[in-house]
Amino acid sequence: MTRRFWVLVHRYAGLFMAGFLIVAGLTGSILAFDGELNRWLNPSMRVEPQAQSMLDPFELRERALALLPQGRINAISFPQQPDEAYSARVEPREDPVTGQPYELAFNRVTLDPYSGAELSRAKELEGFWPLTRQNVIPFIVALHYRLAVPGSIGTWLFGIAAVIWTIDCFIGLYLTLPAWTRRQTDGESPGMGARHSWWIRWMPSWLVKWGSKPYRLNFDLHRASGLWTWVMLFVLAWSSVAFNLYNELYTPVMKALFKMQDPFADVLDLSKPRPDPTMAWREAHEVGTRFMAEQARVRGFTVLREEALSYDPGKGVFFYSVRSDRDVSDEFGGTAVFFDATTGTFAGLNLPSGQDAGTTITNWLITLHVAAIWGAPFKIFVCVMGVVVAMLSITGVYLWFKKRRSRAVAKARRLQPRITAPG
Repeated sequence: MTRRFWVLVHRYAGLFMAGFLIVAGLTGSILAFDGELNRWLNPSMRVEPQAQSMLDPFELRERALALLPQGRINAISFPQQPDEAYSARVEPREDPVTGQPYELAFNRVTLDPYSGAELSRAKELEGFWPLTRQNVIPFIVALHYRLAVPGSIGTWLFGIAAVIWTIDCFIGLYLTLPAWTRRQTDGESPGMGARHSWWIRWMPSWLVKWGSKPYRLNFDLHRASGLWTWVMLFVLAWSSVAFNLYNELYTPVMKALFKMQDPFADVLDLSKPRPDPTMAWREAHEVGTRFMAEQARVRGFTVLREEALSYDPGKGVFFYSVRSDRDVSDEFGGTAVFFDATTGTFAGLNLPSGQDAGTTITNWLITLHVAAIWGAPFKIFVCVMGVVVAMLSITGVYLWFKKRRSRAVAKARRLQPRITAPG
């Protein structure tokens, strides 16, 4: 296949991806600070710290449910901050008569963590209209990976664009390389002069001629920016495949290349969802704590703090998650054990790193993508990378348009009849 062929593949792949990557890049720049922005837009309700002990999260969960018997709360977070009110999302139970979910009067409840008294209740709307302080960040997230299109169409389209982007990373890199020539210079071993010349000829690809004409400036920005940020571009591209096509493509490819386990997928779905666990939540916490301590001793990791206890009705299992020294992210813990919510039988362990190569790589890719490591400096870097991704698409479309117009002008000139001056 000739270089011309790969130029055409790169061009039309870029044109297909351009709209997706401009949206993903610009929204991704915002989402690098999604946590900070969400806390600014929707600050947690605060309470005055008191000398008495706070109620434990299990008691607070029960008091929240007492306000709304038609609801359920399937997750508990640890630990509770002394000045932060307890807040829980309430999901509707099914009406045994109609078989449909109850229409809840509210689905968010906030309690005083010391007395258990109700502080507020709210009805959080599904969807993104009208756009409010509460849903603007979720809307940007949906726009980022699926154009905020309902259903799976947007997810699939973005996933396909991500696959093409991943492949095009290598095509684009190849097109920056100069042709390899063989020559021998005086006093050099065969190939040494050629290698030296090759590196010299590649160097302009890394540079931008800032004072050049618009076409050359856009070309240099497109090529040099792609080279300097190539590694992160590949991280963003392949991790985007993981977000959108995890089971369909990402996991099969990673399992073919690396050892990769998926303990959660090994837990089969129940034939019929079990809305409520048989095991009490306090007992489940004790079981989870015991399993985690056993796994930490056997696997050689250290538990730093507990994060959450949640229940999955579809699989009938509890998840107990902590932050450990095997976590990649600075912001959230991904170390988790899961166990049967009826029998208490151990069902699996997820370690973000060190369990197998595929899982470790995946967690690094995802953590880098969402800027959940290395604090503010890396968030700024990812924010800038979002602009770079959009800029690469914009300059690519500009180069295609200019070339297309130049070819159209040249063709018109060739077809124009020549006017011969009278003799």
